[in-house]
Amino acid sequence: MEGVRMTEYDDPAAMVDMARYPIAELERPEARALIEHCRTTLDDSGALSLPGFIRPEAAHALAAEARGLAPLAFEISTEHTCYFEPADEAFPEGHPRRRLLFSCKGGVAADHIGETAMLNRLYQWDGLMAFIAAALGGDRLYRHADPMAALNINVFDPGHSLDWHFDRADFSVTLSIETAEEGGVFEFIPALRGPDDENYDGVSEVIEGAAGDLRTLSFEAGTLALFRGHYALHRVTPVAGGRARLAAVLSYVREPNVNFTPYARELFYGRAVPVVG
Repeated sequence: MEGVRMTEYDDPAAMVDMARYPIAELERPEARALIEHCRTTLDDSGALSLPGFIRPEAAHALAAEARGLAPLAFEISTEHTCYFEPADEAFPEGHPRRRLLFSCKGGVAADHIGETAMLNRLYQWDGLMAFIAAALGGDRLYRHADPMAALNINVFDPGHSLDWHFDRADFSVTLSIETAEEGGVFEFIPALRGPDDENYDGVSEVIEGAAGDLRTLSFEAGTLALFRGHYALHRVTPVAGGRARLAAVLSYVREPNVNFTPYARELFYGRAVPVVG
């Protein structure tokens, strides 16, 4: 962004609206109240949206940075079930375990995002990770160890979408960087399945077009979102207009030393070996 020196954000805390989200000192009463709000909201719906988490001027700079990296995105166009598994022909036609959906999007891998990038500084900030851990319930978190998967920028160009699916991980952390002119809406059905009930009938109804308990997650630029997507069916609707939808995925995990396999790297990033130098 013209006129903004990247050194202004050497301290990632400078990107965050601390008056609204006082996360620098988590023991302060204001921070404890924020954490309680986050936990209550996540327990209620499985989704938490914190609009304006990134200050407007920092959000503009992050958007400029992401637009510069977007040409490095690897595009994935694939058919998949809502479980991101191959179709299981042991089930009848039309069953969620067999029915194929289609998604298309781009992803900028972590090794394309430089160490001094604003986004990487934010991801590497212990203060942000501590806040997210507290909001999720207080368990210790770790940064994803994989050099490609740790920090990504999802690029949804016009025509791109992400169809209905459940996440494999129990939670995700995303930061909206730039919204689409049209579409690109994050829709979800909370708690559609459970640990002891796959609710295949309910899943089929949503895939077939039934609204059910359909909700949307506010995701304007600068919004930090936490989402428990393992049991909530969700999607990103098709993007239209002349602007890409850009969102960062900040991968924090509950166990140390988590890595992708070479196969998974090839699938999601088009290469198994990280960029060197």
